[in-house]
Amino acid sequence: MRLILVFSSLLLLTACAGEFERTSTPAAGLPDESAWRMLRRGLASFSAGDYPASQASFDKVLEAASPGDSQLVFLGVYYGVRTRLMDGRQASADSLYDNWRRSLPGGQTDEVELVLGRIRLQPGLAELAGKEPKARTIGVILPLSGQFSEFGQAILEGIKLAVEKYNDDRPPENQAGLRVVDDVSDQIKAASLGRELASDSSIVALIGSYSDETSMAISLVASAQGIPLVCPTASAPGLDHLGPMVHIINRTDPHLAATLAEFAVDKLGFQTFAVLAPDDEYGMLLTDTFADALRQRGAALVSLQRYGEEITNFENPMNLLRRYLPDAVYLPVHSSEITQVAAQVYYYGLDQVNLLGTELWNNERVIRMGGEYVDGAIFAAPFFQESADLRWSEFKDSYESTYRRPVNRFSALGFDSAELILEAASELPAGRRLLAEKLNSTERHQGAMGVYTVEPNGLIKRDAFMLQISGGTIVPAQIPEVPQDSLEDPQPLESPAGPPPSPGP
Repeated sequence: MRLILVFSSLLLLTACAGEFERTSTPAAGLPDESAWRMLRRGLASFSAGDYPASQASFDKVLEAASPGDSQLVFLGVYYGVRTRLMDGRQASADSLYDNWRRSLPGGQTDEVELVLGRIRLQPGLAELAGKEPKARTIGVILPLSGQFSEFGQAILEGIKLAVEKYNDDRPPENQAGLRVVDDVSDQIKAASLGRELASDSSIVALIGSYSDETSMAISLVASAQGIPLVCPTASAPGLDHLGPMVHIINRTDPHLAATLAEFAVDKLGFQTFAVLAPDDEYGMLLTDTFADALRQRGAALVSLQRYGEEITNFENPMNLLRRYLPDAVYLPVHSSEITQVAAQVYYYGLDQVNLLGTELWNNERVIRMGGEYVDGAIFAAPFFQESADLRWSEFKDSYESTYRRPVNRFSALGFDSAELILEAASELPAGRRLLAEKLNSTERHQGAMGVYTVEPNGLIKRDAFMLQISGGTIVPAQIPEVPQDSLEDPQPLESPAGPPPSPGP
């Protein structure tokens, strides 16, 4: 820990030579949340192949990180190297690393040198023909104390159920074991624990953690050390492009946005669309995918509007929507904003415009707080509890009979994470690399929270369900028997008077 903190301090006080340029006096630093947002923006650009933009973001991360953000600083260096390599700038990447090498602890040095090609994986690990050690214990890194302990405990309960189910009728030498550690919701602690477990040959795979930040820290370790990792609840864009060892089952999946666009055009007959989205990596990822799918089908995107996090009144964007009066408006907004934005659409006289949402609308709180404002909204989601393709009912019965309390989605995601690993392992003990290869060829695993397919690069895709909010419940989206009639010369709407209705807390 002391070495990491020293590294952080030196990194902020030392100037770099070569192509990595920065001022001799570091910036004062932005709040942690802003620095992490900048990091995720860089990851989004990196996954989109925009390496100059991603490099600029990671350089800003280094400027924004405060002295206590040692994990952020390491990520800035790590990705600064990666973006330069992807952009064909080997000399710049070498120069960046050489300038910071003495400040990096051993484990982090190995991770960067692996990317630079200066070291190789241990002999035998790159070969799958039985030359690597075999193990049967899964390492679990979760917040079991502190701010998010409730969620960590819930995830662990689901993991234990999956392991108990797997171990039934298996002899002790073939049963899966768990080694559970507490990261207390701290990124540095999570990375340290990840390295500790990865260096233990008795650990075959990892599961963890809860937040995007701690999951990111563990993901880098797993990618560098060659150990399969499944992250149960992390969802930030960019986390799912860290290599074939990293698997994000709750990822923000742009495929759902494309599926929704296809359904709206091909099945519902909508032709004109508007988008109102947050101006961040989440909003941009879903909006770009949705717009591309519309263009491929010849539909028109008549208005695309983004808003910053400081906005509280949507009068201007709503007036623009009134001007175009599209068939539907796509709202890839954050969960805390859904009812507010939907209420404003209703208030500004757009209640006849069809609302299209994201999987975040698949939530009882949205239905309860949104009421008539969200009724009729259509969205694509990987989870529908009534579907026969999911094992939700089976998991629910098992969970509630074991723990004597209502089921929750965090435990279900923990259950699915463990099952993916155990199904790929088939029989334990197993080797890490062979396990990863089998995991990355998973096809339509029916879990409690989704139907999962894993691609060779580790990317997880889930089947999409087209759903609709109707009368206070979530049902399969209804397809009209007769195509909608086109609107005939809509008359301009008068601006309403008075404040918009409150969407509730």
